[in-house]
Formats: sequence, structure tokens, C-alpha cells
Amino acid sequence: MKVLAAFVAVLLSVVLNGCGVVRTLGAGPSPSPSALLPCPEAAELPTPSPCVTMPSWEQKHADNKSYRQRATLSPEVAAPVAKELRGKFADLRERELRGETHVAKAVRAVAPQGTNVIIRAGGAGSAVVFAIELRGGCVTGFYNERESKVEVGSYIKDGGCLTAPGH
Repeated sequence: MKVLAAFVAVLLSVVLNGCGVVRTLGAGPSPSPSALLPCPEAAELPTPSPCVTMPSWEQKHADNKSYRQRATLSPEVAAPVAKELRGKFADLRERELRGETHVAKAVRAVAPQGTNVIIRAGGAGSAVVFAIELRGGCVTGFYNERESKVEVGSYIKDGGCLTAPGH
């Protein structure tokens, strides 16, 4: 009963104080609830602290999605390729051509010789996702029956121009 009362006291302290719990040093591998103490205020903590501050859900979510972020890229590297590709896509749309074969042909036509080009189905309908890997950056985007998008950017944090399928 004493153990249960101590556990409830520690649990209430954690809930009311908004801090995690830490095990006292030397308490052994399986401490009893009475060996758990609420975290002291930050000003009272020695360095290094035994307490762990958990980041907010929003911060963890942002960190989880950070692999998609791109650094800035000088527009001179890829802007001419992107402009030419937008023209090719306008021509495809005017002629009502869609699908992976037509998009791949347009993308490969503007990609500099020896450049890595990635073409893959982009989901529903005739959507196609593409990337042209240039020195120091990428021309990426998609094309489908309703719209197209051509963007210039650097590599994503995971490396390469496109996220892995399923991300």
C-alpha cells in the first residue's frame, strides 16, 4: 500500500508540475516508485541534467518532415532548363498530350546531356512526377491532365531531387 501511495504521489507531482520523472542515481536497475523524483526547475538543475525535456508535437512533426526541405539555389543554374520545360509542357497541353511517355520525352529533351533524369508515375490518372538532377540542384515538378508545376531547388536533406516513393 505504501508503494502505491508513493507512486500516486509521484504521478500527481509529475502531472501537476509538468515535468518528467527521473530515477535517482544509484537506485538500481528497477527502482521502486519511491525512487522516482519529479524533475527540479531548470534553474536548480546541475549540468548535465538528468531530466529530459521533450519537444512539442509540432516540433517533432516538423523535424520528421525536414527531409523534404531544400536549400536555396542560385537561379542561374536551373532557370533556363525550367523555362524551356514550361514551354514544352504548354505545347503538350495545347496538343492534349499526357502520360508518362510524352512527359518523359519533354523532360529528356530539355535536360543537359549526361544529366540524371527521374520520371515516375505520380498517382491518380496521368500524373507524372519528374526530376532533372543538375550540378548543385534540381528542376522538379509534375504534369497531369489539369495542371503542371516546374520548380527549381537544391537537393533535399535526404539527398537527391525527389523524396523516396511513399513519403
